[in-house]
Amino acid sequence: MSIIYSPVQSSKHLHVETETVKSLKVVGDAVGQLVLKNDTCINAIKIDRIRAHILKSTDRLFKNKIVNEGIIRKEIFYVNPDNVLRFLSEDVPFTLTVDIPGLSPGPLTHVQNHLLDIHVDYHLKPAFSCFPGCLKQIIVAHIHFIAAEWRQLELVTSMY
Repeated sequence: MSIIYSPVQSSKHLHVETETVKSLKVVGDAVGQLVLKNDTCINAIKIDRIRAHILKSTDRLFKNKIVNEGIIRKEIFYVNPDNVLRFLSEDVPFTLTVDIPGLSPGPLTHVQNHLLDIHVDYHLKPAFSCFPGCLKQIIVAHIHFIAAEWRQLELVTSMY
C-alpha cells in the first residue's frame, strides 16, 4: 500500500509505504499468590523431599479479572517404617483470582501465565506401630499473568 504525502510548503512529494501487521497490545499484568493447605495420610517415618509443579491450568476471563483453575502435582519421596525409600504422587486442585484493570473478555483477548516459583513447607507426624503418619503441607506459588489484545496496526516500512 502506498500513500502520497504532500508537504504544504514544498513542491516535492513524499512517498510512504506501509504494511498492516497484527500484534498483541498488553492490557495489564499481575502476579497472583496461591496458598494451599493439604493433609495426607502416609506410612512414613521420614520425608526425603517433596517436589511440586503445575500439572495443568485453565484461565477464565471476566471484566477486570482472571480466574485460574488447575491442578498441582506433588511428588513425595519418603522413608517407610521398613527403612525403604518410597514414592507417592498426589494431585491437588486449586483456584486463583487476579485483578487486571482494563481487561475485557472477548475473541481478541489473549492471556499468558508463567509459574515464577513454587514451594512446599511440611510437617510430618511419623507413622507409629500400625498407625499411619500424617503429612501436613502448605504449598505457596507465585504465578505471573499477562493479558493482551490483538490489534491491527499500520507500520511505515519505507519513505522516499
